Amino acid sequence: MLGGLGSFIASEVSGAVKRNVIIYGLYGFSALLVLCAAGYALNALHTVLTLRYDPITASLWIAGGLFLAALLSLGVATYVKNRRRPPRPLATTALAAAPIAAKLIGSSRMGWRTAVVGSVVILGVLIGRQFFNRDESDEDEA
Repeated sequence: MLGGLGSFIASEVSGAVKRNVIIYGLYGFSALLVLCAAGYALNALHTVLTLRYDPITASLWIAGGLFLAALLSLGVATYVKNRRRPPRPLATTALAAAPIAAKLIGSSRMGWRTAVVGSVVILGVLIGRQFFNRDESDEDEA
């Protein structure tokens, strides 16, 4: 019975991994095609600018545009990096309640009373963490 279950789980995992590899491979190929299209568009823009200006001026215009795009991207990245992350009270609460739940689940002799007491304790921790985290975030905003 366990051997069949193990092979079933292994086949499901390998199927999921193969699917993810195909999906991310296609994402990578799409990104490569976008880069090639952008390069081709820059070449066409260079050709149009060369018809209007001399080739050196056309190259300088394109280089300046790429430089400005890089500076803009750097500025946005710096802004996003320095922006404060929103609080995630549910993740913090789950992290706090995990050791208690693990002890209760790991117990080999767990009666219904223990399950009820453990559920009440975990629920109390969840509600308490939510309550205190909400108070701290309200004080930060003021």
